[in-house]
Amino acid sequence: MDHLLTIDSAEFDGGSARAWLPEEDRPVVGTIFDLPYEQRHAIQSAPDLMIGDMGGVYVFMCPRCPGQPYAYRSDCS
Repeated sequence: MDHLLTIDSAEFDGGSARAWLPEEDRPVVGTIFDLPYEQRHAIQSAPDLMIGDMGGVYVFMCPRCPGQPYAYRSDCS
């Protein structure tokens, strides 16, 4: 199966493997950690959803199989 989609509770977690920060949310000067907590929290929780305990859902599918079966897995951070 191929990884199709990840739905995560946070877009940005501070620098681990899941770190992804949209270009428009990056500060012009300094780093994200130089921003006040309220701004940093608003950027981190932009999707405004909670999966488990800040976890994610991972969707997989097989485009080569008849009926294109799919599966999903979830985790809690």
